[in-house]
Amino acid sequence: MSYLSAIDLIKSQQMGAWVQAETDALNQKLLKCQMKLTRIQVFYMPVLDYANNVMKILILGLGGYMLMQQELTLGEITAFLTYSVLLSIPLMALGRIATIYQRGMVGITSCQTILNAEVPEIDTKTLSEETLDSLKGQTFSVRNLTYRYLQDDAPILNGISFDIPPGKKVGVLGSIGAGKTTLVNCLNHHLDVPSNSVFLGDRDITSFSRNDLRRFVKTITQDPYLFSATITENVKFGSGSRTISDDDVQGVLELSQLAGDVERFEQKAQTVVGEKGVMLSGGQKQRLSIARALLEPCDLLIMDNVLSAVDYETERKILEGLFARLEHRSVLVVSHRVNALEYMDEIIVLSDGKVLAKGDHSTLLKTCDYYRETWLLQQTETEANPC
Repeated sequence: MSYLSAIDLIKSQQMGAWVQAETDALNQKLLKCQMKLTRIQVFYMPVLDYANNVMKILILGLGGYMLMQQELTLGEITAFLTYSVLLSIPLMALGRIATIYQRGMVGITSCQTILNAEVPEIDTKTLSEETLDSLKGQTFSVRNLTYRYLQDDAPILNGISFDIPPGKKVGVLGSIGAGKTTLVNCLNHHLDVPSNSVFLGDRDITSFSRNDLRRFVKTITQDPYLFSATITENVKFGSGSRTISDDDVQGVLELSQLAGDVERFEQKAQTVVGEKGVMLSGGQKQRLSIARALLEPCDLLIMDNVLSAVDYETERKILEGLFARLEHRSVLVVSHRVNALEYMDEIIVLSDGKVLAKGDHSTLLKTCDYYRETWLLQQTETEANPC
């Protein structure tokens, strides 16, 4: 199935022969497994089917001899024949059980792996509504955050510290591998962060469940996932039981700069986008995911490089509309583009998991060589490719 999804890439790279060889190898493995199963069926089913006939021959042969010796009566032999007929159906069912046993065990093992997965005790608890209300509008704080993956000796993040008070717009800039996405996954607790590293107000985020934390934090990833449903249904996803009007949907589509594209579709907002948004371009997928996140309010909106597939002008309009709507809410924007971060109150420059510099756009142009060089390089690229 993955080869079918990548058929355009396969054709463009002229990899048809390689894919055919890989598919043939997989088909051979499937054939071997199917033949093993067929051999089991061919062996067991005839044995069990003829077991009843063999049993009748034994009963008639041995019973007839014993009848002549006056050790059995004709009624007793008839009873034995009846018992053999009653046993034949269960024996045949036993053969079918033997053939599907392995299939069933594979499915049961997969289910048990999921059902028996250990859930942290803290994630089974829910804070009271009074406590949740008291956490609204609090400052997100990162204090000396150091994080390393289990297989790595060197930390991915090393001593990161900063604050995101209510209404503050913070940007994160860094090269590939600087630790930007790891930082995002620590803030929304997708990763098991060390205790006393990330706080909401004065409360450690590891002290309450992830479900409660995500009432306050929403993350838009760089790989948006869309369902095979209409544009409206994708936008409304996650709104729960709250009634969402068409005007609300239209409003967030306009903020994400997607309303114009939607109007050009034949069925407007009722257009089905297909599995994973296959009917939309990369930029349209990203803007639709932004619209979905804007529909429900939150204290901190994290945008992890979600504007990479849109042009500079669309990016500027999205950020202007976003900041106007989220005037009193916090935003963290992770991006490779300096242009996307010029409007931020504070920009954090990461390098090798450490904070290289902090400040607003004008300050960093004067004090941070890496930031200035990146900005000049991207300005040159923009001028060279105005379209």
